[in-house]
Amino acid sequence: MTRRALLAAALLVACAFSSGSLYAAPGDATRLEYARSSGAAACPDRSALSAAVSKRLGYDPFFPAARQTIIVEIIDREGELRAQMRLLDEHGMIVGSRELREKAGQCDELVASLALAISIALDPSAALGEAPASAAKEHSVTPASAEPPPEPELESVAQEHPPKPQRPRDGRASASQENRDRLRLSARSSLFADLGTAPALAFGWRLGVDLGQNGYRFGVEFSQQLPASKELPEGGSARASLLAGTLSPCLASATLAGCGLLSFGALQARGEGIENPVSNSTFYAALGARLEYSPKLTGQLRLLTQLDALKPLTPVSMQVVGEEVWHTPVFTFAAGVGLRLHFR
Repeated sequence: MTRRALLAAALLVACAFSSGSLYAAPGDATRLEYARSSGAAACPDRSALSAAVSKRLGYDPFFPAARQTIIVEIIDREGELRAQMRLLDEHGMIVGSRELREKAGQCDELVASLALAISIALDPSAALGEAPASAAKEHSVTPASAEPPPEPELESVAQEHPPKPQRPRDGRASASQENRDRLRLSARSSLFADLGTAPALAFGWRLGVDLGQNGYRFGVEFSQQLPASKELPEGGSARASLLAGTLSPCLASATLAGCGLLSFGALQARGEGIENPVSNSTFYAALGARLEYSPKLTGQLRLLTQLDALKPLTPVSMQVVGEEVWHTPVFTFAAGVGLRLHFR
């Protein structure tokens, strides 16, 4: 933008400040009266406003006694700051007024706008860096040893106070909420070791699926505990295996889960290496709890670790020749490790 266009814009602002054709003559001495309400007490004081105007004009236009007065009052109202400016002539008559507004807490921006508006009203040419012709004649002869002062940079109102950029909408919070609300499916498989459900330490495998939403999860799994045997003092062994299904409602985060367990199935018990061995299948039910830890491996794949504690609801006793050789304990325990795959 050319100097001539900038000067025209400045004169338009000066006219907006003045209610009529009257405006302050460039270089005229002016008295500044400044007041702030209690809610605007944090705004820069009179000295700061005066210094900002002087910096723009290149000279101090304010004097204790002058023929014209600019009255500035900043108040807080309805969650915003309002600055009321009035230009009074030597008779105390209002010859121009203007009101500026900013959001609460943006005192510095408001005072900067005030300084710009006052500078343009008092001396548009100096405010935009163009010296008046009379001043140019008075300083046309400059000593050779003195360096001319640097020319102030031209700044339009838009450059001085650019519109505040709209902050891009942060979609992370909404995306996170959407992920929490979405129903998610996952599949898992694991190997486990069990102590208590069979006469000896037993091993097996599990397959299951989960549906989760908003920190809750419900799982269904099928497990097979392979046969485990206990040697009997009289010879032979007692063997047991288990096929079971488990329901597991959980409270879950991304990596941790606490679950309730309800298991039911068929416990197969058999004596081996003895006379007249008998095989017996018994209904099995148990109630318990599970703790899961599933750190992320890659993508949607996670490592799965589980610790289970169960109380059998259908105690089982194995007898050989009328003598009990094994029975289910009060509690059984299991530990598993495997993989969990989340589907998008």
